[in-house]
Amino acid sequence: MINPATNIAATQGTMPTAPSSPTGKTTGAGQSFSDVLKNSIDEVSRLQQDASSAVADLTTGKTDNVTGVMTAVEKSDLAFKTLLAIRAKLMDAYDEIKGMSV
Repeated sequence: MINPATNIAATQGTMPTAPSSPTGKTTGAGQSFSDVLKNSIDEVSRLQQDASSAVADLTTGKTDNVTGVMTAVEKSDLAFKTLLAIRAKLMDAYDEIKGMSV
């Protein structure tokens, strides 16, 4: 069984910094949630563009590295599925907050 007191002590210092204002801005080296989300979306977009160009290069004969192309496509697919899962969790959290009585 997991001891909550042990888990709290073990995770102290590893938690992300909380926003210092309602705008979501943080102080110090921490990033706001919106910045992290935007960076993740940009990274997924970059991976999808890389996969598309790798497939195009394979199709046109510029490369014969099928393994590299498949790796790029799978990275892109995994990143996109992860982003969709995060979106689903965010929507679930929004629906739960929306349903709370004040």
